[in-house]
Amino acid sequence: MIHKMHTSLTPLEKAVFAVGGKQKTLAEKLGVTTQAITQLKKRGGTLPKGRMKDLVRVTGLTMEELYPEIFSH
Repeated sequence: MIHKMHTSLTPLEKAVFAVGGKQKTLAEKLGVTTQAITQLKKRGGTLPKGRMKDLVRVTGLTMEELYPEIFSH
């Protein structure tokens, strides 16, 4: 059941969850504003490709988890 819930999350939600559940924490770890994270959420929760390595590093998640549109077939 938890796995199903986890797969229904947007990539942004997965990233936020991985750093403790707060958008502010993710923003701080990435060196961006909370508003930048809010804008990603408003745009559907996909993550910028240019921050791929940073997001993998700060969340501990895989590229496949964070960028399913690129890596999942």
